[in-house]
Amino acid sequence: MMMEKQAQEGQQAAAAGVVHSQVRRIKQEEDEKVKVHETYQHHVAEMRLVLRRDLARQRSRSPLGRAGRPGAISIGGDS
Repeated sequence: MMMEKQAQEGQQAAAAGVVHSQVRRIKQEEDEKVKVHETYQHHVAEMRLVLRRDLARQRSRSPLGRAGRPGAISIGGDS
């Protein structure tokens, strides 16, 4: 009988929206982890865009574009 009363009180408390402090803290920590993960993913995506843009700038198909970089090979024999 007493256990039934406790179970009933527990159900009423759950229905009323009472949440234990540890449960709140755990949920808050999970939310923070999700935010950190989303922020990390956002930064990774930004870095990929920046790297792609920089690589596209470095690639030059013309010999004149390649001549300005160190280690270029001279085609005309002008050493």
